[in-house]
Amino acid sequence: PCGLIIMAIGQKAECAELGNAGMMAADRVRADFATMGTADEKVFAAGDGAFGGSTIVMAMHHGHRAAYYIRAFLEGRRVPLPYRTPYRTRRVPVAQDPEWEIINRQEQAFHGLGKDPVAFPEIESTYGAGSAKAEAARCYRCDAETGSADYSVQSREDIFVMARTLPEDAVTHRAILDKRLSGRPNPFPEDRPPTLDDLVFLPANLSRLVIDPYREACRVETEIRGGLTLAAPLMVSGFDQAPDQVRRPLATAMEARGIPYLGVKPLGADVDWLQLIADGIDPRPEAAALVYCMKDGALPNNTGRKGNEQGLGLAVQIRDLETAIPFALENGFDMLVLDGSGGLDRPWAELDGQPDLTVARDAVHIMRRLNREEDLDLIYYGGVRSGTDTAKLISLGCTAVVLSAAMGFALGGHLAGGGMEFHADHDTQDRENSAVNLLKATAGEASMMARCTGKTDVHNLEPEDLRSITIATAKATGIPLAGTNWIPERESS
Repeated sequence: PCGLIIMAIGQKAECAELGNAGMMAADRVRADFATMGTADEKVFAAGDGAFGGSTIVMAMHHGHRAAYYIRAFLEGRRVPLPYRTPYRTRRVPVAQDPEWEIINRQEQAFHGLGKDPVAFPEIESTYGAGSAKAEAARCYRCDAETGSADYSVQSREDIFVMARTLPEDAVTHRAILDKRLSGRPNPFPEDRPPTLDDLVFLPANLSRLVIDPYREACRVETEIRGGLTLAAPLMVSGFDQAPDQVRRPLATAMEARGIPYLGVKPLGADVDWLQLIADGIDPRPEAAALVYCMKDGALPNNTGRKGNEQGLGLAVQIRDLETAIPFALENGFDMLVLDGSGGLDRPWAELDGQPDLTVARDAVHIMRRLNREEDLDLIYYGGVRSGTDTAKLISLGCTAVVLSAAMGFALGGHLAGGGMEFHADHDTQDRENSAVNLLKATAGEASMMARCTGKTDVHNLEPEDLRSITIATAKATGIPLAGTNWIPERESS
């Protein structure tokens, strides 16, 4: 007598040919899971025969991995990006069927074990097309709804309860309303740093007479001193050390959108290149502009142009502004790259911490004090994520911004070890499309912000179009606190 019998059948892989080649372990093929490869570069292994007994799902995953690395071998890529299962769920077009509440659970017909259960007959009918869709309609799309700031499962359930509550049931209505209107604790710590999220735009009807700008196009083309023309007030940086499988599609996208690259080495032959010059790097005459980095507060030596048509720039942190701005003005520089992350010459410096917004405020104040405002174009680097961020920084006095980590995430990067890594779960076309879409959306969003403030050129944005909603951000940017006329004093840096 017993309560449970488990049939355990021992099994092992056997292959005389692989065994003779020394490629068999005691019970399986010798294979490296990182590459699905064996000692012979032309032989790959997967599934139970290589990694031991597991589920059908895992075997399918092994097949995907092996196919990816086989393709890389056939294409001559000896060090391909690591494989990762593609994540596609957000491409489902419908979040949830509008009639999900009235759809009943779809039951599968049960047929029993039959006369010959040893043959493993089908004991349940599968869903048909209609029943499968009906059952799927009952499923919550957590990724599309529960993560939203203004629409959650809890909010939806409250709405449904209110809709089903009789109008005369004042007690229930009052309880639901009290629940939804009740205050909540401050979600931010007391020492929350200044952030672009704490700046808001004033609509045009609050700041100026509107002459129906919504019917007119808003210009986003940007001219940078030194002869650079940008299709939008954007640059990209941070991909000097990225794999070629990431750099190539990014270059194609930037060429298509007319966006230049800021870095130590060029991104592509047809992408305008602003060469970032740090210690030990020689200026290149083919660069569209030379951007010299100040290091430890020291001004760079030999900062001349190497070509007649080159622009000239200086990358500075906030501590360098008092020295750098007079130097740049006296020596005919065209632009300042304001390094809000304190490490423009390091990969993914934006990930080290909160960007410093005071560098833009102080740069404008110093040039205004010298009566040289707008004699240098200001390019801001540090945590820029969107077109709204771009528009806010232009309002603060910048001419253009630099996208870095945001572009990395768009290209499929993920955080690892304080930096960013890329895997092979995006193909070249996916990455190119993602880069194009980010650049296009960022430019379009910046244009929308300008139009909502009554402007037909994004560069007509000004500080008066903004208000701050926190004291810390008001101090860091010099933007008045919402609901007041208070303009904070500039804190010394």
